[in-house]
Amino acid sequence: MWCVLFVCLTVVAIGFGNELPESFRRCGQAEKKLNDCLKAAVPDALRQMKAGIPSLGVPPMEPLHVSGIDISSGAGPVVITQNYKNIKLHGLTDSVLTTYKADLKRYRLRTDSITPKMEFIADYVMKGRILVLPIQGKGVANITMVNLVVKHDLIGEPVTRDGQTYMHMRDYKVKFIPQKVILHFSNLFNGDKRLGDQMNIFLNENSDLVFNELKESYEKSLSSVFQDVTNKIFDKVPMNKIFPEDP
Repeated sequence: MWCVLFVCLTVVAIGFGNELPESFRRCGQAEKKLNDCLKAAVPDALRQMKAGIPSLGVPPMEPLHVSGIDISSGAGPVVITQNYKNIKLHGLTDSVLTTYKADLKRYRLRTDSITPKMEFIADYVMKGRILVLPIQGKGVANITMVNLVVKHDLIGEPVTRDGQTYMHMRDYKVKFIPQKVILHFSNLFNGDKRLGDQMNIFLNENSDLVFNELKESYEKSLSSVFQDVTNKIFDKVPMNKIFPEDP
């Protein structure tokens, strides 16, 4: 979900050689305050890209669709396997960058962002236990993260093709720090409303514990998705067009 910030970064930059709305702010490599420029330009582009940019193959950002991910936790008080499909991520276009650091000589991009309200809605299948309580279900999940801080760390490497240098991302790390997490899973326990309602109450009373136990699995799964999406652009567009040498 959070890779979209770097998809937007690319779209902002490659506007020097492609058709983009005139309202998009441009940031060149020679910009004296490149980080400040990108810090303002990326969220502004996000807001303008709710419907996507078909000519560049950029999908709609509101909501952002992800086909599926698998989450698992095999130790500690929370032991759960989860499969999510038909994922829709709402709220990305409201993200704001709080810091931005581009170290182009070392092919590294780092930024912190905050999203006021991120909703993760998907079809789910789940089985496991939380503390001593068993949990299982198949239905629709809604995971809402309030005031979500995301730390992005992209580690790239140069790849040369046809005389052009590309900035391939060999690793993409994210850390999620939500102020509050609200969980709801429909059709728990084969539709037993009483048990399902009780479990949803229990989950929210212990949302910090549940999320913290599963957070690393979420981060790893989504990092892989973000890396793949980011490289679909970075592997196609030469570095000197993503970060033009002239402002």
